[in-house]
Amino acid sequence: MPPTAKAEPGFWRRYRTEILIAAGVAVVVALALGFHDILSPLAVALAIAYVLNPVMRWAQRHRIPRGLAATLIFLVLVAMFVVVALFAVPPLLAQLYDFGVVVIGEPAGDQPPGFTDLNGNGEWDRGYVPALVQWLRGMSERLQTGESTWVDRLLSSLNVSSDAREGFLKGALATLKQAGAGFLSFLWSLQGFVFGVGLTAFYLFFFLMAFDRMVDAVHERLPGKYRPRIEDVVRKIDAAVNAFLRGRLLVCIVVGALTAVGLAIVGVPYWYLIGVATGLAGVVPYLPIFVGLAPAMLAAWLDAGGWSVAGAAAVFVIVQTLEGWVLTPLIQGRAVGLHPVTLTVALLVGYKVFGLLGLVAAVPMASTVKILAKEFVLPKVDELAHEKPGGKT
Repeated sequence: MPPTAKAEPGFWRRYRTEILIAAGVAVVVALALGFHDILSPLAVALAIAYVLNPVMRWAQRHRIPRGLAATLIFLVLVAMFVVVALFAVPPLLAQLYDFGVVVIGEPAGDQPPGFTDLNGNGEWDRGYVPALVQWLRGMSERLQTGESTWVDRLLSSLNVSSDAREGFLKGALATLKQAGAGFLSFLWSLQGFVFGVGLTAFYLFFFLMAFDRMVDAVHERLPGKYRPRIEDVVRKIDAAVNAFLRGRLLVCIVVGALTAVGLAIVGVPYWYLIGVATGLAGVVPYLPIFVGLAPAMLAAWLDAGGWSVAGAAAVFVIVQTLEGWVLTPLIQGRAVGLHPVTLTVALLVGYKVFGLLGLVAAVPMASTVKILAKEFVLPKVDELAHEKPGGKT
C-alpha cells in the first residue's frame, strides 16, 4: 500500500508567527498614534539612555556602581546645560533679539533722538514687517482711487482685474496677521516644551539606571529556538540606529560650527544664530538647506547684498559638500543605507504621523523596518514567488 502523502500545512500554520508579529506591531503603532503626546518624552528619554548606555557600561567595567554612574552622568548633563546657558545662549539670544528688532521695528517718539533704540545700534530700525504692511496698505489705497502704480501696470499687463488685485493685497495683509498670530501661539507653546524637557529628564534618570536590566529581561524571554536569529537581527538594527544617533550627533555639531565660522568670515549678520539653527536641523537630512541657507542669504542681502549673498551660498555649498563626502562617511558610515527616495518618503510620513519627533525618528525607524523586511518578509515573499501549483517549490 503506497504511503499517504502528507498534507501541506495551511496558510495560518505556515505564517502564524509572522501574522502575530504584524498584529503586535500594528497594536504598538496604534497606541503610539493615540498617545503620542504622552509617550513622546518617554521615547526621547529612552533614545538618550540608549545613546549614553556605552558610558554606563564603561563605568560598570571600572567598578562604578550603576546608580552612582547614572547620577554622575545626569549631573554632567546638567552642568553642560548650565555652561551652554551661561556662555552659548546669551549671544544667541542677543542675535535673536536684534533680529526681532530689525524685523518688527522700533517705535518712533517725539523726544530726541526721535525713537526708542531697542538694540543699541544708534539707528532707527523701521522694521521690515511694518514697512511691508504700510506698502501693502498704500498699494490698496492707490488701487481703490485709481492711481496707477508699477504693480498695477504689471498686473494689468497680465490681464488681472482690479478686483483681483485688491483681493490679492487684502489676502497678503490677512496672511501677515495670521503669521503674527501663529508666532504668538508658538511662544505660548514653549511652556509645554519646558514641561516636556523636565519630564524627559525625569524619565532619563530611571532609564539610565535600568537600561541593561530591561535589555536582559527581554533577552531572557526570547524563544530559545529563534534566539540566535533574533540576536543577529537586533545586532544589525543596533548598528544602523547607533550609526545614525551617535554619528549624526557629532556630524551636526561639526556642521553647525563650520557654518557659523564660515558665515562670520564672509560677514553675514546673525552668523551665530544661523549656525546653531543649521546644526540643530542637521538631525533631519536635507533640513539644513531650508533652515540655514535661505535665512543666511536673506540676512546677507538685507545687510550688504551682492557678494555677501554669494558668500553665504558658497559657505553652505562647501559645508554641505564636506558633510556628504567626508563627515558622514567618516563619522557615521553607510550603515543606514537608505535610498534618497525612501529617505524622503520616510521623512514625510514621520512628520505627518508624529510631527517634529517623527521627523527626527524617521531615519532610524525606516532603517529598522528595512532590516526587518529584509530578514523576515522578503524571504517569505521569495518562497511564495517560487512556489509551483500544488504547493511545491
